[in-house]
Amino acid sequence: MKSLNSYLLVASAFLFSGVLAFGAAAVMSVDTVSDKARMIETEARNIAFVGRLQDHAHQLLLAKYHHLLDPHEDSRERAASILTRLQADLSGYIAYEEAADYPESVEEVRLLRELDAVVRSLPQITPSGGDSFPEALPRQVLAHELQQRSEQINQLLSEINDLHFAIIARKIGMAERRFDTLFTLFLALSILGLFIVWLGYMLHSRYVVSPVKALARTARLLAAGDLSARARTQSQTEIGVLYRSFNDMAETIQRHERDLSELTHELERRVEDRTRSLEQAYSSLQRTQNDLVRMERLATLGQIATTVNHEIKTPLNALYINLQLLKRRAREHMPTDPDAHSEITGLISVIDREVLRISSYLDEFVHYARFPASQPRHADANSIVREVMDMFSQKAEEADVRIKARLDTRLPALLLDERKVAQALINLFANALDAMAEGGTLAVATREEDQCGLIEVSDTGTGIPAEDQERIFTPFFTRKETGLGFGLAIVQRIAEDHGGSVTCVSQPGQGTTFTLRLPISGPVTSQDSAPRPRELECSTS
Repeated sequence: MKSLNSYLLVASAFLFSGVLAFGAAAVMSVDTVSDKARMIETEARNIAFVGRLQDHAHQLLLAKYHHLLDPHEDSRERAASILTRLQADLSGYIAYEEAADYPESVEEVRLLRELDAVVRSLPQITPSGGDSFPEALPRQVLAHELQQRSEQINQLLSEINDLHFAIIARKIGMAERRFDTLFTLFLALSILGLFIVWLGYMLHSRYVVSPVKALARTARLLAAGDLSARARTQSQTEIGVLYRSFNDMAETIQRHERDLSELTHELERRVEDRTRSLEQAYSSLQRTQNDLVRMERLATLGQIATTVNHEIKTPLNALYINLQLLKRRAREHMPTDPDAHSEITGLISVIDREVLRISSYLDEFVHYARFPASQPRHADANSIVREVMDMFSQKAEEADVRIKARLDTRLPALLLDERKVAQALINLFANALDAMAEGGTLAVATREEDQCGLIEVSDTGTGIPAEDQERIFTPFFTRKETGLGFGLAIVQRIAEDHGGSVTCVSQPGQGTTFTLRLPISGPVTSQDSAPRPRELECSTS
């Protein structure tokens, strides 16, 4: 069997070798160019140094001119200082060039020595000390000689810089030739690479792409449901193996398709049956679990209520009876002192009031624990709301609270215990009035939603903090100074006994809305032929 991998391996090795060759040549060229660049940098520093020598020479000549024009000790000393520094720089530079190994260094050393000789001859033109010049040497002659020395120095420095520029030009030329060689190699390898890519594309298109496209077309036919579709090829490479494997796969699929279809239908039927059974079992399990939890909780509360009623109510009754006897004896033997009489009467009244308050709390707890069974019947929720509104109208007026109602007159009858639903609304109304100590608005609304009747009680009071909203329906939880914390727990229990629920939405500082959701038993048949309004609005102030 022929292998496409072998062809690709040879082509890849050839291309990799070309890349390595070009990379090696490029690295060598870059290294050479870097050396030339460093040499050019050195020559640039030399040119800069020659420029500094030229500056020093000009400063020396200028100092000499000043000394000719105005021979003072300061100008003479300045010229001597510049001369010393110039000679030191020349000596160091001559030693540096003598150690160099490039061809131009010999000529540059010769020119530097001539420059050094010219510099050393400058002190002979002007006297080294004193303020007078010899009569045989007029100032014009000395100035002319300084001019000649200046031209000689400029000429020598120019020739030295020409040598440096020649070195730089030679280095640049060598770098350019190296770049030309590298570019030629790059161009040759690029042309060869393009040819190999074109050749590889043609071979790949003929022996790989075209067979794969034909195989893809056959695969689409097979995916569309034509299980008789087969791929044909004469290739002896991996493509031929792929074609034969594909045809074997198609044969297997065609052979098992019918059995698989039958098995799939059977499995779907069994899964559907099993899913329905599991859903029913899960629903039943949830209901059973909820009932068990609720029954366990109620049983626990019943036991607690029995214990509390026995252990607390009995001594509390005895305490109340003895308190009444104490009140009678106190009236018979009351001290004549008015202050003592008032104090004893007040203490007895406080004890009497607290005993009654404890008894009422105990009755409320026992009532919650021994919650009576509901007696549901078809009733109008709007009528219950109106009765509770009438009950709280006087108290709301005294608290400067306005009651507003928006009742849906088409709300169907609900299957509920009127007494318990009224008790739930009374608890909600009472909480709303307590939350509006400074006055406000209590809004009540009824409506139908998702086969349930909704009773909403809203207030504009202080609201409930976010951290308390998840605990408000828990027994014994309260933020009030008075109360046992059973009001909202009783509301929730009443809603759950009716198969409904109660929810709370509150914003601290803006108000609270409680929604009592009760199932609808069925629509109410109206005896009136005339249409009724959708909603009825009323308010009390």
